[in-house]
Amino acid sequence: MISNFKPIYLLGLGVLSISLAHMNVSMDLAGWLTCVPFLVYLRQTNGAKSKWLFLFGLIAAWSVCIAKIVSPPMPFAMIFLFSIPISLFHLPGYLVWDRYKDRSLGLLLFPCVMVIMEWIQYNFTPFASWGVAAYTQSHSLNIMQSASLFGMPGLSFIIYWVNCSIAEWIVKKSTTKLSFQIPLSVCLFLILFGSLRFELSKASSKEMIKVAAVGTDSQVGGFPLPSKESNDIVKHDLFKRTEMAALNGARLIVWNEAATFILPEEEMMWMDSLSALTKRLQVELVAAFIIPLSSKPLKYKNMYLFYDKYGNLRYTYNKHQPVPGEPAEKGQEVLKVFDISGVTTGAAICYDYDFPYLAKSYGDLNADLVAVPSSDWRGIDPLHSRMAAFRAVEQGHSIIRSTRFGLSAAISPYGEFLAQMSSYDSNDKVMMAHLPAQGVKTIYNLIGDTLVYLCFGFLFYFIYKQKNIIVKV
Repeated sequence: MISNFKPIYLLGLGVLSISLAHMNVSMDLAGWLTCVPFLVYLRQTNGAKSKWLFLFGLIAAWSVCIAKIVSPPMPFAMIFLFSIPISLFHLPGYLVWDRYKDRSLGLLLFPCVMVIMEWIQYNFTPFASWGVAAYTQSHSLNIMQSASLFGMPGLSFIIYWVNCSIAEWIVKKSTTKLSFQIPLSVCLFLILFGSLRFELSKASSKEMIKVAAVGTDSQVGGFPLPSKESNDIVKHDLFKRTEMAALNGARLIVWNEAATFILPEEEMMWMDSLSALTKRLQVELVAAFIIPLSSKPLKYKNMYLFYDKYGNLRYTYNKHQPVPGEPAEKGQEVLKVFDISGVTTGAAICYDYDFPYLAKSYGDLNADLVAVPSSDWRGIDPLHSRMAAFRAVEQGHSIIRSTRFGLSAAISPYGEFLAQMSSYDSNDKVMMAHLPAQGVKTIYNLIGDTLVYLCFGFLFYFIYKQKNIIVKV
């Protein structure tokens, strides 16, 4: 049995289980077991040395996970840029549980603290929602439907609860209602709910809107910039593919993030050409590109322009959440939505949609559809597109994700990929798709992060209770 393993072997199993559950090349089932070896290790050991070994094991596990998504052009240093912060955010959950695990209701400490720390990470740090337990279920549409109830915190909570319950059973060889019947019942409910919700979504006909993701041949990623001649070819092809999508009936066309670059002195001429293009084709266009500002230090605008079918510029948006290390100006624009023939539409850029709060803002604006120009790399393809699907389920809106160096996808409000196109395949770089014209209401959109606040409340109650016990003693 795992409880009889040497502690160092348990740390090795922990590294293996976490690396199997998270990031690319992962297994959904592993998510329900990923923390078990580490929890059993804490049951079997004590002292400062064991805690330091545990921390190193946790960092090693997340380093392996991040290593799976690091591929050119991402530097090797990115592994530790993300693995160490994620490990440190997860550490308090294990340590608080280890300190109070044998107290009444101590079993719930682990999921509560872990959910709180995940929430803090993706609301108050630049590391977004990478490493969140809920993402381990990104292959399972039925399980993902639970995000419509309590968002990712709800799914993460039950995953951590099950992990803790399994660890307790391994060590104690016994179960309680809190460690078996209740979490099992919740899991069965989520499976049944998800199956029913997803199947009912197919039971009625829907009005659809035809959209298109238009890809680019641009390799721009900093200085030195590609030559003017090669960039002119990129822009010509973008216009040609946009025209192809319009002729095929697309009412909204979305370019990739950084689809081309425009020098500051060319900006006005560029805007005029986009206006003329959309007016001529009678389409709505989310045209994403970058404007280099300086080479030393490297600085640029990572933005899109939203044009209507009459050639009017509706909205200018700069990326709100640049990736850590990305030298882009941080956007501060108030989010806006626009009507496209009765479809309330908004847009964000790539990493922005790794932050649930930003998608929640579009949910509050009753968006039916959100365009997400994106630029990935081989290591996070198709993981990053599957992560975006959680935003669709949480807020009940469709997503058209147009991706450079990755998977473009048309995602329904239920997280289903209705169309997809890889930029690594040989294709014409034009993905056509039909998406529901109307979004759906979700409980999570109404109640937000109520579950997280309940976790805070439970934690404060537990601490207060322990203080009273100490005083009485």
